[in-house]
Amino acid sequence: MPESARNFPSTPRVLRPPRRPVSARACRAPSRSVIVAPTLISYLRIALRHPAPPRPFRRAGSPIFSGLWLSVAAAAAVALAPSPAVATEGPGLELGVRTGYAFSAGRIGAPANGTDRDLGDFVSAQVPLWLDVGYRINGALYLGGYFQYGFGVVNDDRQGVCRNDNVDCSASDIRLGVMGRYALGSLGQATPWVGLGFGYEWTKFSVHESVLGTDTDATSSGFEIANLQLGLDFPLTSRLLVAPFLSVSFGQYQSSSTKTVAGALTTNVDQDYDDKSVHEWVLIGARFAFSP
Repeated sequence: MPESARNFPSTPRVLRPPRRPVSARACRAPSRSVIVAPTLISYLRIALRHPAPPRPFRRAGSPIFSGLWLSVAAAAAVALAPSPAVATEGPGLELGVRTGYAFSAGRIGAPANGTDRDLGDFVSAQVPLWLDVGYRINGALYLGGYFQYGFGVVNDDRQGVCRNDNVDCSASDIRLGVMGRYALGSLGQATPWVGLGFGYEWTKFSVHESVLGTDTDATSSGFEIANLQLGLDFPLTSRLLVAPFLSVSFGQYQSSSTKTVAGALTTNVDQDYDDKSVHEWVLIGARFAFSP
């Protein structure tokens, strides 16, 4: 026997009781609480022995606080947001008002021995105030009438007389007619629709000369052959909705009437258009509708 082993103190033998058979339940993994408790105790001991240096204080304007406030604000906005409104779909009366900006195109027409001119040479655009009154037959079909008064934008570049200091030029457009609208089904919370209308139109161009005291009103009138519309309804409440829309109107003037007032003298000239042309109004705007 080696010397090291001989000098090593012998370990007394300990009599152990025979092992009992281990059940399946005893072989199960210890519960999570049993593992977590010693681990937390170890972390606490390390933290007490080696405390971490204090972190600098974050001011309210720091990115962390800003992001926190933004997150809280976003969560509050989502929590407090009202449920999506559902527009009225049954039959009933519907009132609407529209506005926007309309560009002119096409030609006016001319009487015999006259010159056909572009509508844009006189009125380049208009800002309309459009009123709708109709009946919603069901959730898809609407029939009604409309009235529009448009504030015209005079083309001073083409009308040199209107650039004079003593001359005031203005223009207006009035349309009156009937129309129908058909909803194409739901697109999420929105409802796309198409519309078709027709009626009658009066477009007036006025020139007022302050020095001579002369007022001249030239009005061209005729049929609005077709008014094509495309829009998208968004319900704000169960009775109120808003809709961006596009409208293209095709019209044809049939005649003109010119009234001139110079002091006590008034002159009226009425003429039919032998050369009939087609003009257009391209309107981009918004529609607000209310169901009482």
